[in-house]
Amino acid sequence: MGRAIPGIALVIPALLLAGCTPAVDSAEADDLVITEEGTVAAVIDGDTIDVTTSFGDEVRVRLIGIDAPEIGRDGAASDCYAEESRAFVDELLYGQEVMLMSDRTQGDTDRYGRLLRYVLIDHHLAEDIIIGAGYARERTYGEPYVHRDSHMAGQRAAQIAEAGLWGHC
Repeated sequence: MGRAIPGIALVIPALLLAGCTPAVDSAEADDLVITEEGTVAAVIDGDTIDVTTSFGDEVRVRLIGIDAPEIGRDGAASDCYAEESRAFVDELLYGQEVMLMSDRTQGDTDRYGRLLRYVLIDHHLAEDIIIGAGYARERTYGEPYVHRDSHMAGQRAAQIAEAGLWGHC
């Protein structure tokens, strides 16, 4: 897969070193459960991936708390920065070993049957990396979720820096 993303080699380590994924306190830990481990088999768009679990099942996963620009389907035009968002997530996650973590404040699946999960890569939330680099927005669907504060902080930082979609759309 793979169109290289300019600067991704610099963005990801900087975000990881900045501690973009805060420690989970004990109250939050009660709402979080690691449900699956696996390998990212496909990146559908900037907020949806397919994961082959350690049991050999392939599951479609919608990342909790983010909303990436939509890729045009069936002849429709893509939203601004949709292709860049997908390419960034592809570079970040495709082929990587990840842990999927549910959040009891959210449903198990969305209305399309996708699992709702946080995606941990090297013990960091992929969602925080994606939002912090400006490739998606924070989005709360219904009840606030456990990592909403860190997602919001990443979005504010991306907006101030005019990173990614904030500087192009």
